[in-house]
This record gives sequence, structure tokens and C-alpha cells, in this order.
Amino acid sequence: MAAQDPFIELGRLIERARANKELVEGLGAREKNFQFRPTDGEPFYLTTGGGKLEASRGEVTSPTATIVASSQDLSDLFAGRADAFKLFFSGRLRVQGNVFEAQELAKILGQAR
Repeated sequence: MAAQDPFIELGRLIERARANKELVEGLGAREKNFQFRPTDGEPFYLTTGGGKLEASRGEVTSPTATIVASSQDLSDLFAGRADAFKLFFSGRLRVQGNVFEAQELAKILGQAR
């Protein structure tokens, strides 16, 4: 099965999250950037907080955390077909930077589904 573009899957998830006003308001005032680096694709990042919840292609300067996994694993994660913690503990997903903020991101993504 060919990997879905994780950036597109993240965009779908963001649209659902934006419909949840409490979730967006609960992101806080401090802006955070989460860099995603698919091992087999182009990088992208997610900006949360400060009233923002948006994805952009490319690299961000000084990300809060960087998440590295295959495009398929990231797509499955965003679509709810995979669990972030299982991917992490199986070694299929790596986190660089603030691991605690990455855990919070996993909770936010779960609430958006």
C-alpha cells in the first residue's frame, strides 16, 4: 500500500480540530512549533497556540520538538490508525527536543479525532 501524504492527513485533522473551539482555546497563548520529518518524504511543521493551529510545508527555526517517522506511520497516526506511544516504544517514531510537549501534542491530536 502506498503511503498517504502525512501533510494532507494532518490538514484533515486540523480542520476537525478547528471545529472544536474548546480545543483551540485550550492550546494556550504561547506559540509552539512541531517539526515533522518523514524519513521518506518532505518535512513539514505544525504551529499551535496563540490562536493558531496550522500546518506548513518546510522547516521551522527552533522547533519545540521534532518528530521523525515514516510517511506511512505519520499518516496512520494523524488518521487515528496508529498510536503515538506504540510507535514511539517500538522505535518507529523518534522525538527530538521537548518530549513532554510532544506528549501533549499526541493528546491534542487524539482529541481532534
